[in-house]
This record gives sequence, structure tokens and C-alpha cells, in this order.
Amino acid sequence: MAEFPKRVFFQPGFMPEIQAELTSRGVAVQELKTQPILGRGPAQKELESLGLSENDMVMGIPWFVDTALRVMGIPVPSPPDYPECLTHLLHRKIWDSTLGQVEADLAAGKHKNIFIKPAEGAKGFSGLCVKGPVDDQLSGEWGLLNPEIYSLVAENGGRKMPVHCSEVLDMNSEYAVYVVDGVIRKICHYMCKKSSCRCKDGEPAARGEPVLSLDMAVVEDAVRLLTKSKETEKLTGYRVDFVLSRKPGEEDYQTTLCEVNDGYVSGRYDDFPPKDFTDMSISRFASLQSTRK
Repeated sequence: MAEFPKRVFFQPGFMPEIQAELTSRGVAVQELKTQPILGRGPAQKELESLGLSENDMVMGIPWFVDTALRVMGIPVPSPPDYPECLTHLLHRKIWDSTLGQVEADLAAGKHKNIFIKPAEGAKGFSGLCVKGPVDDQLSGEWGLLNPEIYSLVAENGGRKMPVHCSEVLDMNSEYAVYVVDGVIRKICHYMCKKSSCRCKDGEPAARGEPVLSLDMAVVEDAVRLLTKSKETEKLTGYRVDFVLSRKPGEEDYQTTLCEVNDGYVSGRYDDFPPKDFTDMSISRFASLQSTRK
């Protein structure tokens, strides 16, 4: 596909720094008028009016872009969270469930705590740890199951909404590894809790404890596996999150896969340059266009 993209349409107010980068490349950039708060219907109507083609790209929050994909006849990809080729790096039990089953399991004492995140479709909430027997984050007045607050959760089934569950580990020193066409462009350290983070700026280092970093041999091998795997062959741009983790009672931390994020809806940390983020977004959206029906 030559000179892709020719046009890029943005959700209102979304990533002005990426809009500026694309404009500097001579790409036609246009902000849409429909605010996401108005919902899918109005957004879809405006997207349908644009005459979107194989030369176009749309950027915004996940459900907004997924709506655009459907308008363009592009199958919405399943989230690549835990690819089969990287299961050896999870270092924890992961299973699929629903919000209602998680609520019941916590109440029954099957788990003291569980980390949960949306399993498919638009992200109705950010991943979080819930604790038994009752967690207000899930079941409370302001919890995930309140449809007036978490409308996307309600749209995705409420208590029947599919979620990924995992054992809770001691996770430390979180890193986002951005990859474009099989090449690592940037590793960003994020969510640094100074009191416990094992990086050079954390309090453990200030007390004289050793600084711990990702095992780059593990990271580079993971990128190699993602590049060669049939399962992820179309995933040309992505962010893979790694942490240092250990199980209760263990002393040593190990490099652990947190999750893989699809590049067409991945967030950008401040120290990931707009140029590289734009390259990642373009590469991934071009691969999505190749699946157009």
C-alpha cells in the first residue's frame, strides 16, 4: 500500500502531538466533531459520512477506533493480551471468567484477591485488583457493575462481561516496550512507586539495595517470538508490558510478561517520541487494512 496513510481522522482533541507529527509528514489530518460522550451511534454516523477507504486511518480511544474499523469493513482484532508463544513468561495462573463469577468466587472465599481486566472488545475499565468477600470496586455503589457509571461494562454484559483473571503477584518496576516491525523503538519505565520500586530512583536504591532492571535477553527473545509467531504475524506495531515479579515467599524477582497491547489502540507514555509512536500506529493500521473485506 503506497503512501499510507493519505488521510487520518482523529477523535476530537485526541493526541494533538501525533496530529502535529502527521501534519509535518504531509498527511491530511482532520478532527471529527462527534464527542465520544455522545456514544457509538452518533460516532458511527459521522464515520460513515467520511467515505473511508483503504488509504485512511482513524485514531482515538479503543471503542471509537473499533467502530471505524467496522465501518471500513475491517475485522476488529482480538486483543493480543497473552499470546501462546509467551505463556512461559506469565509466571502466574491466568484464567477466563465473568464479572459475576468473580463476584461469586470472592464471596465464596475461593480467592482472597484477583486481578481482573476486560477480556474482549472495548475496554470498559482499567485492570484492577479486587478482594473478597465483597469489594466495593466491583459491587459497590460506585463499582464496575453500576451501569450509570460504567456504561461500557453494561453494554458488554454487566455481570456476564468476560474478563481475564490472574493470581496476584508482587509486581515491581513496570516497563512498556514499544515495538515497530520487529524492532524495539523505546523502553519506558512507568507507574514507579518510589517506596518499593527497584529502579535507580526508588527508595530501595537510596537505602543501598541493588537496582534491578529487566532481563533484556528475555525481552529481546519475546520480541523475536512475537515476530515469528503465526498468531501475531499481523501485529506489526505493539506495546508489550513487562514487570519484575515474585510470588509470596520468594526472594528474587524475575522478568515477567504483564500483557501485550495492540498498537492501533495503545497509549503513549511521555518519553516515547511522537515520531516513533506515529510509525507504530501507521504500521499496525496498514496491517489492519490488509485484512479489509
